[in-house]
Amino acid sequence: MQEKNLLKHRVMGLAALLITATSTIATPASAAVSFKPTFKTQLHIPFQCKESGPDDTQFMVDVDSSFAYKTNSWKQPVGRLIKFQCYKVIGRDNTEFVLFNYGDSQAWVPRSAVRLRANLDYSALPPVDLKKVNTTATPMPIPKGVPAISAAMKKLYAAAAKNGRDPRGVSVIGDCNSEWPVYFGRLLAGATSLSANAKLSKTFQQFLPSFGRASLATQGSFTSNMAFDPTWADPKKCQGNEGPLGCELRTSRASIMLISLGTGDTFTWQTFEPNLSMAVETALVAGAVPVLLTKADMLEAHQGGASIDFINNIIRSVGTKYGVPVIDFALAASNLPNGGLMEEHDASGQKTEPFHLNQQGMDARILLTLQTLNAISGK
Repeated sequence: MQEKNLLKHRVMGLAALLITATSTIATPASAAVSFKPTFKTQLHIPFQCKESGPDDTQFMVDVDSSFAYKTNSWKQPVGRLIKFQCYKVIGRDNTEFVLFNYGDSQAWVPRSAVRLRANLDYSALPPVDLKKVNTTATPMPIPKGVPAISAAMKKLYAAAAKNGRDPRGVSVIGDCNSEWPVYFGRLLAGATSLSANAKLSKTFQQFLPSFGRASLATQGSFTSNMAFDPTWADPKKCQGNEGPLGCELRTSRASIMLISLGTGDTFTWQTFEPNLSMAVETALVAGAVPVLLTKADMLEAHQGGASIDFINNIIRSVGTKYGVPVIDFALAASNLPNGGLMEEHDASGQKTEPFHLNQQGMDARILLTLQTLNAISGK
């Protein structure tokens, strides 16, 4: 409580001071860093894909924590693959990767992460002409949900560099949908096309150094309370009394902090508002511009007993309270296929409550993020 009161006191003073006072992305070399995850669990369940005929070859994701890749290698992840999902196979390379239809584009997956039907061997798949692979999504216009940026927030961004923060630095705190492979990593790999809005290519270049860095404050099932709990901070990079948010603000020196919390608060939504408020205050005290994001799922309502859109309404109200930008991703996602979310199933093949972003959801959020960065920085 004393820490929260101190933060509020410092933020009030800071607020008073502020009031007075192309084409498709060219992939940089840093995107070639290998990202080979440690597979958690191999799933031993019957093959569930419903193939329509001999020309409809599908694979089932058989290993949890798998990723789709832009190239047939352990490089440039472009999305997450969820257990029990089925995808249409296009073909194979000459090593160990399978090409498949991924939304409106194509992607690669390691053979070791998927399963074909019992009577089909990997070697029987047709070889792929690598020159004809298309792993960049169809361009989309900027979705609705871009926030207006106040003069106070623009002034805070301008002051960040003078106070030792990186003007090209943007970071994120959040859950599985904010982890590097499905957010900044996808952008860095060039899987999201910017050709519908050329000015965003300049914004991409402005913040490029940030997109190759994985945040210390993102992980699956991350809750708003974990933001301040040193138990969840990386002991090799964080100080003993730091939570993940404080550690990330210090080590990244980011001038803009994206706060994308709420999905992990399915059953702890009662404490979400004070936790989110403290996250905003922490970023403001550090001299960074906090940018809040609403979410596409409704887990707290459908599973946790909260009212519909409870957490998103809290995010919007906290944004108004502190005068900080809110990217209304929920608004954008409502106009996307399946609400911007994957179709998810349990081991029996029954649909479960979705919360992982599909390709369109990832791309819409990336475009909203770049447009917001452009509005804050003027680049």
